[in-house]
Amino acid sequence: MVKPYNNSLQFNSCGFAGLVLIGSLLLMSCSQTVKHVDAPLASSNLSTASALVSDLEQQLLKDPNNPELHYKLGYAYIAQAEKSKSAADRKQAIREFRNVLKLVPGNENTLTALYNIYYDDVVKGDNKALEKAKTIFNQLSSQARENLNPPSLAYFLQRYIAQKDAREKNPNELFDALLSATREQPASDKAYIQLAKMYRTQGYYPLAIATLKNAEGNQVQSRALYQNLAETYEERAEAGGCTYEKSDSLYRAATYYQKAIPLATDKPDMHYQLAQMFMDNNHYQLALNEIAIVLELAPTAENYGWAAQSYSLLGREQKAFELLDKAKQQGLATSDMAYHEIYMNAGNWMQAALSFTEYLQAQPQISIYDAIKADILRDQTELDFTKVTSGKKINVRNEWEGAVYAYWTNKINRQQFEKTARNRCERTEYYFYSGYRDYRAGNTQAAKQLFKAALQQNTYRFIERPLASLFLERD
Repeated sequence: MVKPYNNSLQFNSCGFAGLVLIGSLLLMSCSQTVKHVDAPLASSNLSTASALVSDLEQQLLKDPNNPELHYKLGYAYIAQAEKSKSAADRKQAIREFRNVLKLVPGNENTLTALYNIYYDDVVKGDNKALEKAKTIFNQLSSQARENLNPPSLAYFLQRYIAQKDAREKNPNELFDALLSATREQPASDKAYIQLAKMYRTQGYYPLAIATLKNAEGNQVQSRALYQNLAETYEERAEAGGCTYEKSDSLYRAATYYQKAIPLATDKPDMHYQLAQMFMDNNHYQLALNEIAIVLELAPTAENYGWAAQSYSLLGREQKAFELLDKAKQQGLATSDMAYHEIYMNAGNWMQAALSFTEYLQAQPQISIYDAIKADILRDQTELDFTKVTSGKKINVRNEWEGAVYAYWTNKINRQQFEKTARNRCERTEYYFYSGYRDYRAGNTQAAKQLFKAALQQNTYRFIERPLASLFLERD
């Protein structure tokens, strides 16, 4: 009954748009930016853009070797192309920028403008533009390249879009493009992070970590890089089915969250994750410090509820109830899981039952753990939840949950149940539910041995832990 992590992977598709002239800045997608250049303002309509082109061409007839006029005319053609969607206007813009380079070889603003055009052409499917983009990119200074996406990243975007539209999968093609991008721009985190995310989606966690560490070895230092390293280690721990079996990965995840946080101190999500890592590594006070920071940065009802549950799991009942009151004041729904679980951990069974009723009423379907909670609360209060649960589908998410429910409903015996428990997470539940069955049957000594065994698994965010402690304290 531990709350799941929220580590869903999202593929970043931002930035598939073309060139957009905004004031005096040329932007390539949402991450492709260039330094300030002295370009004319974008025209409000096609006729105005055409008038600007005409005016600049007339000026060039009088002063044909003026690089500034060619430069402005290049941008004017871009503005016109944006309105007219004309390939001819786009080619003319390239000619004008080439004219600037003849007059002022190596001018970085002009090279950057040309590079952005070719980058956009690659994204749109023009593979001939890829070599042109690479040639221009290599002519730029390292400082200028820092503000641009590498050429092969444009090719990656193109192939990703094409595969998505065709509903085809060729990950090797995407891997190759991203590997090329890391070689083109080894001091930027973008391609490394995207490549690592792809490895993660394939379950190649060692490769994902090696990729990110390669960036770290190239002196890349960014919040995004460290956060992705932390998330990759955390996800690798989860992939085995029980994070507590991978304490080394959890420790490394915590280390990288600690590196990321100083680069974005106002991000509560990383403090939240770091608190979870500290909790799982038995560093309770450090976890509580991070919880306090989360509440300072984002004092929401949900965060107060989560903080209250964390204190409850540690047996800090007074603080847990204080935080639960604040959560309620902030608007936490009375049907939230935090209420009944905190009351259960404290042995306040009647209040837990009332909150659990509201929780059940809000659920379209229930988990096997909800069904078990209903039985435990019925035992402790003699309240019947049948009217609330009848008609609701019981969601069994995996083989282990199926085994838990089968044991609880007498479909399998204890020996069969024990054989299915393969890790600390599953053994925690095996020991607790077996112990509770003995406790309910009056076999107190046998129950206490099993409750102690549940605690010894050190699965710190399982509600079975505080419940085992609670029943151990009883005679």
